[in-house]
Amino acid sequence: MTTFNSTTSCIASLTQPLRSEPIGYINISRPIPYDIGLKLQQSLVQRRHELTHQLKTGNSSLDKNTPLDIVLFLQHTPTFTAGRRIRGDIQEEQRLKASGADYVETMRGGQVTFHGPGQLVAYPILDIRDYQLSVRCYVSRLEKTIIDTCASFGIQANTTENTGVWVGQDHKIAALGVHLQRYVSSHGVALNCDVDLNWYKQIVPCGLPDKKVTSLSDQLNRQVSVSETVPVLIRSFETLFSKQLVPIKLNELDPLLHDYL
Repeated sequence: MTTFNSTTSCIASLTQPLRSEPIGYINISRPIPYDIGLKLQQSLVQRRHELTHQLKTGNSSLDKNTPLDIVLFLQHTPTFTAGRRIRGDIQEEQRLKASGADYVETMRGGQVTFHGPGQLVAYPILDIRDYQLSVRCYVSRLEKTIIDTCASFGIQANTTENTGVWVGQDHKIAALGVHLQRYVSSHGVALNCDVDLNWYKQIVPCGLPDKKVTSLSDQLNRQVSVSETVPVLIRSFETLFSKQLVPIKLNELDPLLHDYL
């Protein structure tokens, strides 16, 4: 899991993607367990590698309008995820489980973060080579997608020396972490819409005790739901990745999650 800040290392370029087909997206409105989200990502990453192989060997029967890349939009049930720095800390695991949330150890760097209802998660499953992006430029592109989304709500967001997207220097509004397997991305961004910020009182978010967590709702003093935010984030993805996003049905790709549609 890559969790670095890319501001000083890459200004997101405006290069056009090499392929013309749209990006598919799946919007799962009902919160799903974190492990189910992982399984779905793994399935879609495998699908993308298989499609890449078919295209390379000339065995593909896809037409030019069939999406190769998929963005998952979803929410998770309350979950604390632990990074490598604290994996194996049994006392911390027991304490956080007692709060009523799930606890999942991950392969990403860092410490503990939270995912839950009211937080819009976007998991892009795409081949960064088709967008002429290095890993750092891809991360920068994701950051700018969130910044553009916040701007649509009248919120001035930015990057800092710390990972994620912030309002000012001290209020984190979106977390970011990506993983790449043979150039195909998974994981992505988590934008706080109307998430219950009390969950974050259980942890030191991202190991930064002097920083705070905020949300669109917190910044605007009104409820900004995930359902209100999804179309705005879609437009930002279309702008920053220079491709149309088109809806597709999850059960057409993986019957595993038909119960979560």
